Amino acid sequence: MRSSGVRDVPVIDVENVYARLARRFGPEVAEWCADLPALAGELAGRWGLRLGQAWPAGGTSVVLPCESADGELLVLKLTPDLKIAADEATALDAWKTRHHVVTLHNAGLDRGALLLERVLPGSRLADEPGRWTLGEVAPVLSDLWRQPFWLGAGSGLPELRERADFVFELTRRRLEGRPEVAGRVPPGLVEGSWSLASALAREGPVRLLHGDLHPGNVLRGGDGRGLVAIDPRPCLGDPAFDAVDWVLADGGGEEAVQQRIGWLAARVDGLDPDRAWGWCQAMAVVLAVSILGRRGDDLMGEEMLAMAWAATEGR
Repeated sequence: MRSSGVRDVPVIDVENVYARLARRFGPEVAEWCADLPALAGELAGRWGLRLGQAWPAGGTSVVLPCESADGELLVLKLTPDLKIAADEATALDAWKTRHHVVTLHNAGLDRGALLLERVLPGSRLADEPGRWTLGEVAPVLSDLWRQPFWLGAGSGLPELRERADFVFELTRRRLEGRPEVAGRVPPGLVEGSWSLASALAREGPVRLLHGDLHPGNVLRGGDGRGLVAIDPRPCLGDPAFDAVDWVLADGGGEEAVQQRIGWLAARVDGLDPDRAWGWCQAMAVVLAVSILGRRGDDLMGEEMLAMAWAATEGR
């Protein structure tokens, strides 16, 4: 769909965008950021969109609310990393009939652009501490992992091993920039947990995974829609990886986490309780670094550190 021109293209705060994206892509992203208003205008013309003001969040992309010529509310997502856009489009196309996954309307993969459904009311679960339940999350996991799907080796999607390596490398870089946290999380603890994750990633069942499924990437859909997963970093591997943030979210010791795993495994096909616990042990240090970096001394951060130490001490 084309329009005769771009209407109300917003002024984009390029400096803010650069500050966010440079942390992920480095200073070389400056040129892409400088060209961003023109890119947004080009795509608005291509797809007949009225663009709103860019939302001030996101470490790998820029998202602008928009409206189509026939009044449909959408979002335009732009990233300088064409591989990120291509992988997300591949996964969303595979999930296109799924109720609890955001709908992809169009893609300009040569420009790192995705045109997506705007989920309403769209509040993030991360902004609702204590208000969401595992009972709400279970249908999302079931939807994501439901067979049949077949992407095969030609999909271009990474294996879970690669995704896990990326997460641990990112954790290591975060520690380098946060000496107050690094003093509590020695390199050996990160390396030991990384080794556990690598071993898990080499085996187990294979499904199409979201790859970055946490309360910040799940929205409320309203009107009977339920929860909706957004922003996948898809990969192929053990579905238990996608369950980690949900069964660890309320903290507690091993018994509490095992109870949540058992409850969820009884309701979600494909979730192996033993492997879910293994992934919780392996990823606990990643969650600990994130929590301690954001909130300082924190009970849940301490619990995650204790879990990581317990898992790695015997290695």
